[in-house]
Amino acid sequence: MDSHSIDDWKMSTKVIPYAPTSALLVVVVWLVVSTLRTYLQLRHVPGPFLARFTNLWLAVKMWRGESFADIAPVLDERYGPVVRIGPKTVIFSDANAIPTIYATTNVWRKASTYEPARIVMNGKVQDSFVTTRQEDRVSAIKKHINSAFTFGAISDYEPHVDETVRLMNERVRSHAPTVDLVRWFKLFAFEGICRIAFSDGDFPEQEVQTTLVALKERFNHWQRWLMYPEIEALLYKNPLVRGRMGPSLLTQRAMQRVRERETMLESGAGQVKYADLLDRYMQANKKAPDTFGMATVVGLVMSTIHAGAESTASTLAITTHYLLQHPAAMAELIKELEDAQLASPPSFKSVAKLPYLEAVIKESMRVYNISVFTLDREVPAGGAHVAGVFVPGGTTVAISMMGLARREELWGPEPADFRPERWLEGDSARRNRMERAFMGFGQGKRMCIGQHIAWIEMKKVLPELLLNYEFELIRPKGKLEFYTAIVAFPKELIVKVTPRKRDVHCL
Repeated sequence: MDSHSIDDWKMSTKVIPYAPTSALLVVVVWLVVSTLRTYLQLRHVPGPFLARFTNLWLAVKMWRGESFADIAPVLDERYGPVVRIGPKTVIFSDANAIPTIYATTNVWRKASTYEPARIVMNGKVQDSFVTTRQEDRVSAIKKHINSAFTFGAISDYEPHVDETVRLMNERVRSHAPTVDLVRWFKLFAFEGICRIAFSDGDFPEQEVQTTLVALKERFNHWQRWLMYPEIEALLYKNPLVRGRMGPSLLTQRAMQRVRERETMLESGAGQVKYADLLDRYMQANKKAPDTFGMATVVGLVMSTIHAGAESTASTLAITTHYLLQHPAAMAELIKELEDAQLASPPSFKSVAKLPYLEAVIKESMRVYNISVFTLDREVPAGGAHVAGVFVPGGTTVAISMMGLARREELWGPEPADFRPERWLEGDSARRNRMERAFMGFGQGKRMCIGQHIAWIEMKKVLPELLLNYEFELIRPKGKLEFYTAIVAFPKELIVKVTPRKRDVHCL
């Protein structure tokens, strides 16, 4: 070895020990610069100090199980209608932001906060209709199934709803005089959506409860990890973990029904059409198998049930609780229902346009929207102005529904109060502004596709119960308590039940 080589070797041995330190320094500098750059991009948006630099501010609250329904009004009061809740996350309680964030054209895709809600099926991570972030895929799917969710298709599903309304009526009567309406609303909504989904609503109550507990845990998991979807994917969606995950009871039931229907179609015995969503999904599969594979069919069945079961039950419980705490509103609704001379159960046609009934349900969903977290969207490259505020590309934005519900300039005096009359007062321009700001089923292109199913269920079962029974809260002054995650679930609604005398009309 010559002298130059020896000197070079000695120098290299001196430099190598400093390499890890240098690399660490580079990483630290990069993190500082990146954090500072992100901070500066949204420095004009107020919010909690820690939230300007890290997602931990909100993540810790979510891990603790705090409800965003409680967090949002405080943020709105302290910081105003535009609040930064993360380094790249901004929420608005300004109705002017709705048409930009939730547009029907030039649609902004859903944010990465939806990724922790993806499911694992047969060892593979699957997007549901709710969680998919690919807008072109959403458009392709909706092209084939939109007709299944129109009001025109409702008449096909109404017999399923009638059966569940009758069962609900019988259960309340047989368990009187003291009833937990939450328990029976859950069973009503779950059985109803399963009948509409695949003509099968005969579930043992224990199986329903087990399924709903699993659904709650899925929402809890989503809440815990929504601010860190990459870490969630690493921990829970890696090949080792997902390979050991088996299907839930509901997934097994759905897959079984899909296989049975597929076998019937292949054998030629499936010429009889079922009045359910699965029949329409199978038709779409036949027309466009590349777009509408069997995994998509199963996923849509699951999405329909997950989105429609607990949400409808919770809304019914919250609405009933508000009515029982506001006797004047209850009396006004009973009068409207009696004047309508409804059959038992009422046809959807007879209740669809009852103004006070609709106002009651909308007001309940406005004051306490069960989707307590935000419907996040990602600002496209180049950025955009939202309600007059510039937001850079890549930022997650959303409407704070609980904050929006407290805007007096939009909803009128005492916006936090339950007052259905606000939907019927004022001129048409004011009512139209309220309608455009109503977030009960979301807004824009990704608005809840099953909202008409929820409307038919709620508008049929509430009149049936209120005309057949008088309900009285066991704890009149008590507040409705919730299990809260991404979605709020009432724990119980214990009422005293007294049968009412009713003249039933055959229509």
